[in-house]
Amino acid sequence: MIKSKKDLSYFLKEDLKNFKNRNIISLWFRGSEGFVIVSFIRCLRHYEYYYNLRERGVFGTLKLHFWRFFYRHAQLKYSLFIGPNVAGPGLNLMHPGFRHLMKVGRIGKNCTILPMVLVGKKEPNTDSVMEMGDNCYISTGATILTPVKIGNNVIIGAGAVVTKDIPDNCVVAGVPAKIISKRV
Repeated sequence: MIKSKKDLSYFLKEDLKNFKNRNIISLWFRGSEGFVIVSFIRCLRHYEYYYNLRERGVFGTLKLHFWRFFYRHAQLKYSLFIGPNVAGPGLNLMHPGFRHLMKVGRIGKNCTILPMVLVGKKEPNTDSVMEMGDNCYISTGATILTPVKIGNNVIIGAGAVVTKDIPDNCVVAGVPAKIISKRV
């Protein structure tokens, strides 16, 4: 959770370490697909910072609304729906494309999420939660239905539907997702 400017700087540094060029203007002029991801992550992290501030004051409240506006605009424009305080540092969004990871859980450090990933609830109007460990890789088209707990160092295959808990160091695939191998 981002609570200070130092935390904000750390999260941004970890999130954007996969991009050699983090300059938004340069990415935009070159027409890079990285522009979408970098601009969204910057909006998300700044919004999280002002969202978590306890004592905002007048200027803090204005900045909260400013970043909320750009965060919401980026969500709608790029179809990247990742709720505040959901993803840990080192979030890696490989390519632009639809992702829906709203406030239903917590994603650990250094997780990679490819396009067309959906995290949803099995039953509507319940308080089910998804917990994901560190260093996880979610392939294209995966669906995760809460409540579920995913361990550390897990790879979820393309098109998999995860409905049950997954232990650490596993590779899962299929509908419903089953463990196909253990990682060493």
